[in-house]
Amino acid sequence: MPFPVRSVTPEVLYSEGMLPLDSVLLDVRTRQESLDDPGPEGSRCLDFLDTGFERQLENLDRLVPYFLFCDTGKRSRIACEWMAARGFTLVAWIEGGKPALDRQLGTWAERRS
Repeated sequence: MPFPVRSVTPEVLYSEGMLPLDSVLLDVRTRQESLDDPGPEGSRCLDFLDTGFERQLENLDRLVPYFLFCDTGKRSRIACEWMAARGFTLVAWIEGGKPALDRQLGTWAERRS
């Protein structure tokens, strides 16, 4: 039985101490989308629409927390379900996608300055 997937808001993700140090922000948009509008610093791109997506999952640590984002949250939710079905234990998609993440990162950075 796959582990349940869940969503997380950017506000909760960036609450003080909520983002685990070993976690990965995983951008599941296309390579071109990621080039046109890069994800947050340190995020990794793994194109969900690429035919090699499933094969690329095999190279990821299944015990690391992954927080997935795309433009709206739809692809990232589906990608989370795929990952959970393949044994990933800690996966969540970011509600509102990259636009919501960008808004929160701006607010978070301002508070930390």
